[in-house]
Formats: sequence, structure tokens, C-alpha cells
Amino acid sequence: MKKTLYCYLFCFFGMLTFGYAQQSKLKKAEENFNNHSYALAIKSYEELIAKGYESEVIYKNLGDANFNNANYAKAAEWYGKLFDLKSDDIGAEYYFRYAQSLKSIDDYKKSDAYMKKFQKIKVSDSRAQKFAENSDYLEQIRSKTKRFTLKKISVNSKNSEFAPSIYQGNLVFASARDTGLLVNNIHKWTNAAYLNLYQADSTNEEGTFKTPEVFSKQLNSKTHESSTAFSKEGSTVYFTRNNSKNGNFVEDEAGLSRLKIYRANLENGVWGNVTELPFNSNEYSTAHPSLSADEKTLYFASDMPPSFGASDIFKVTINEDGTFGTPENLGNTVNTEARETFPFMAASGDLYFSSDGHPGLGGLDVYTVSAKTGAVSNVGVPINSKQDDFSIILDEDKLNGYFASNRTGGMGDDDIYAFSFEKIETESEEFASKINGSIIDKVTGELIPFGKVSVYDYTNNNLFEINADIEGKFSSPIEFPSKKYRFVAEVDGYNDETVYLITPMGTVDEILEELNFIIAMEKGDKSSVIGADLVEILKLKTIFFNTNSSYLNANAYPELDKVVAYMKEFPNARVEVGSHSDSRDSDRYNLWLSDRRAKSTVSYIVSMGISEDRITATGYGETLLVNKCINDAPCSEAEHALNRRSEFIVFQN
Repeated sequence: MKKTLYCYLFCFFGMLTFGYAQQSKLKKAEENFNNHSYALAIKSYEELIAKGYESEVIYKNLGDANFNNANYAKAAEWYGKLFDLKSDDIGAEYYFRYAQSLKSIDDYKKSDAYMKKFQKIKVSDSRAQKFAENSDYLEQIRSKTKRFTLKKISVNSKNSEFAPSIYQGNLVFASARDTGLLVNNIHKWTNAAYLNLYQADSTNEEGTFKTPEVFSKQLNSKTHESSTAFSKEGSTVYFTRNNSKNGNFVEDEAGLSRLKIYRANLENGVWGNVTELPFNSNEYSTAHPSLSADEKTLYFASDMPPSFGASDIFKVTINEDGTFGTPENLGNTVNTEARETFPFMAASGDLYFSSDGHPGLGGLDVYTVSAKTGAVSNVGVPINSKQDDFSIILDEDKLNGYFASNRTGGMGDDDIYAFSFEKIETESEEFASKINGSIIDKVTGELIPFGKVSVYDYTNNNLFEINADIEGKFSSPIEFPSKKYRFVAEVDGYNDETVYLITPMGTVDEILEELNFIIAMEKGDKSSVIGADLVEILKLKTIFFNTNSSYLNANAYPELDKVVAYMKEFPNARVEVGSHSDSRDSDRYNLWLSDRRAKSTVSYIVSMGISEDRITATGYGETLLVNKCINDAPCSEAEHALNRRSEFIVFQN
């Protein structure tokens, strides 16, 4: 009996010891995770799981640790186990991260399914909205002309190389290749060496470089350095470094050593006078600088307020005396609730950046913002892959460039790739310019300063936002001819005001001379619906028409009754009904047909007691298609049907 009792006691104390050991390991894993020592946290959590220890927190942290270290396939594995638990309060962000991670294993179908779930939870999230607006994003990306040709280059190692830039014809980049001999040279986030700046001299053979050497002993420190941007004459460099003091990391309350942008000058062949930029902070990061062609503007990534997500793209004016203006967020056309980072401003004015918030192939994808239209587009394959693709630079005259990626087939964690590209000559007669405008008080005629102007296209996409200056003046890019825009001005103490513009035919000079673009505003309470489409405001079901018909379907009447009720509730509101056709039949016939559809719609609304002077009808024919279904394009009936639609835009006299 005593022997049996001793056995029980021994097993009991053994189980207690095992339990305490596992709790100690769990506590240590959580400490590593909270201290951003993700490599150590992953190892500890995996050891616990191997011994049968699992929980929702472990799966979340394992997924996040791998996601933050760009191990997306492993992140997908652990997020998958998290969702297998079928918990009711997992959190919306995990739906997004799981969707992103699934792309790394080519499971785009499941990724889209989880994005739709994310969309239902976070309706107002710009990532959900961009996904909804571009549900065929994969087809769009893969259909792009493959105008890039990639080439591996000799500067890469088994470690991480990224953030290329050109200095005096040679390649400067960040690398973790030098591990050193001391333990504190290893970064616990990634379990890799700290980054330093290296230079590889070109051998004048395509893709071949001499052995990389340390770029500058004066700039490299015991912390991370990366992301250089050089002035044209080569005497000034902007670069990224961790917040540090006397060679030691300086951490914030969350245990993070924030990134800062520094400027240095070259004197007698030595880089010195290293100073941090005035808009840096110990509470947020600024990183990855890029200069505009005229060197008057610096673009960078930051999570400074006001930011939409984990990091946003900002710009700041560089004054003639070397001082700086106030940083400006580029707005929600570019930035999302996720990561926008590594901006590069091309000489043409096109902005390139990397993001995992816009619809893409997986991880960080490279996008471009057109200087002509302000539209954001994915640059497509082969630059982008299902992994991280980032830190692109290019020379539009030499038609070549560099970028970094952690795609399979490389030498290390991140590799630098060279590429050449072809300019795409458009056959379209469209051209772009800018229009100057001003915001005034409708009664006094005085200019109103600092108003915000949101610019929309005909499909109600918010193209970009513009801030008027102290004189109430602003400038907006527009395209010609026959492009429809909607400008919505917002100023505190005034009603929102909307002005429409359809760009006419003619030369740029003739057009800009004729257009006197003024937005006149009335004082009063702000109205969020002025200039908006009632289809969105009232959540109307789309009012479609049968082919070659202008007769309203029976299911249209309940929706039009909502418009009637709205106009009765707001007796000062005026509405433009815009009707559209698909591209089949002749252009002339479609204009006639859409005009009949608009008038048919207005006729019903008037018959329900709305005055004729409060509602107008415009037929646009096939001039404003919402998709690719132009004349003779191979489209399904469902795709054509999307163009047979009506809009209900609220406007003021």
C-alpha cells in the first residue's frame, strides 16, 4: 500500500513539475513575442505544441510571429488551426491576415472567401472596399502586359539584401551579411545580423558586380541602417537608422526601437554631419526616404499621426535653406489600414510603393500611382509574386531598375533583382493635364482657405483628395477628352458643394483657358450626401434594363419609391438621373436609348409627386462603361448587364 501511495505521490509531483515547466515555457514564449523577439517566440511555441500544449493565444501569436517575419506559408498553417477552433471572437484582423497568408500557398480561392468574411465584418475598411471594387483583381493583374524582364545579380548572399539605390553608377544596398562575433549583433526579431549599408561597384557587364564592400564606416553603426536616397550631385544622402544613443537602441514604451530618417553630407570623401530629420519621433517610425526629381520633396513611410494603417506613405517639402515643411499623408487612395512602404518617386512623377493592403498576389506587392490620373495599379508579374516584393527603383531613361523579393529561387532571405522594361506606347488619343481651381463663398465671393476637395470618377471611385492652400486655390490632374469627374468640396461651417466636369475636345491650352473652375459654397451645416449617388445612400438595388428596352421592370418601382421618399423628405434636394447602356449596337443608338431610359425613370418619379424642376435626365450611352466591355469585346451577358444602369446624383443649384 505504501509503495502504491509513493507511486501516486511521485506521479503527482511529476505532473506538477511538468505543468510548472510548461507554464514557464509559455510565459517565456509570450515575453519573447511581446518583446518582438519573434524568432525565439516561434521556437518556444512550436516546442510547446509538440508536447500537446495548444490554445487560441498560441495559434494567434504563432501566426502573427511568422506573418511579421514574412513566413507566410507557416502563418497560414497556424492561422488555419486558429480558425479550426471555431471561436466566436477571433477578431477581424485575423481574417485579413489569414487571407493574405493563403496567397503564399496559391490558395486564392480560400483567400477570397476569407476576404469576403472580412468584408462583412469591416464594411468601412478600405481594404475590404478595394477588394469589393476589384473582385477580379487576379484577372486584372495577370492580364497585364509582361513588360518586365528579370535578372539575378551577383551581390546577394545567404542573408538578406534589399533597399537598392544608385550612387555614382554603383549599387548601394542594405545587407545582413556581416554577423560579427558578438551575440548582440544578432537581431532577435529575425534571428539575423543587424543591417548595414554596402556598395557593389559595377563591372559594366549586365548584372555583374564586384564583391560588395562596406559603404561607409561612418554611417554604419551597431544598429540597423538601410534605405538610402542620394542627391544628384552625390554630396547628400538620406538614410534609415534605428533610434539609438551612443550606439545602443532606444526603445519606446512598447519595447520597439523606432526607425528614423537621417541626413549626412560628403566632405573630403568622408560621410559626416549625420543629423536626424526634425519630424522624427521616439513614438513612431519614419523610414525609406526617396527624393523627387527636383529634390524639393522627400517621400517616406511612417506610422506618424494621421496614419490609416501600420505604415503610410507621406511627403514633405524640402525648403531651399535645407529645412523641412510639415509632412503630409498621401491619403486613402494610396494608403490603407495595412502596410504601405518603400516609396520611390520616378522622374516622370509616377510614384511606386509596396503594399499588402491593396488587392495583390500575396505579401507585399509593388504598385504605381499615375502622375497623370492619380490611379493606383498593381505593376503585375514578374515584378510581383506571392511573397514580399518591395523597395523598387527604376531609371525611366535607361529602362532598367532594381527591387527586392523573398520569393523562392533566391540565394537568401531577401534578394535584389535587376530588371529591364519596355515603355508601353498607348494608342489612345487621351492626354492628361492639370486644372486650377478655387473655392469661394457663394454670397461674398471671398476665397475660402484650406478646403478639402475629393475627386471622383464616373464609377464613384475616390481618385484622390486635394487640400486648397491659404488662398483657397488648388490644382487637380485631369484627363482629356470626354472624361467625367465629380469634385466635392468640404469646409467647416459650409454645406458640402459638388461640381461636375466632363472634359471637352480641344488642345490643353484651349481647354484650360476656357475653364474657369470655381467651387462656390454656401454657409450652413455640412451635408454628407451632396454630390453622392443615392444608389449608395439609400442602398438601392441596381435598376437594370432589358436589352434594347427603356421600359422599367416591375422590380424597379420599389427602388424608385425610395428615391421619391428621399426627395419628399428633403424638399430642397435636386437629383440628376444618369442612364447608361452597354456597348452593343451603334454609339448613336445607345445615346438615344439611354436618354429614353433616363426620361422613363424621371417620368415615374414625377408621376409620384416630385416637381419636374427638381429632377433632370441625362443619357450617356456607352461613353461611361464600368468594365472592359467596349465594342466587340468578348463579354458575358452578365458583364454587359452591368453597364445598363442608372445613377441618382444629388446636387445643388
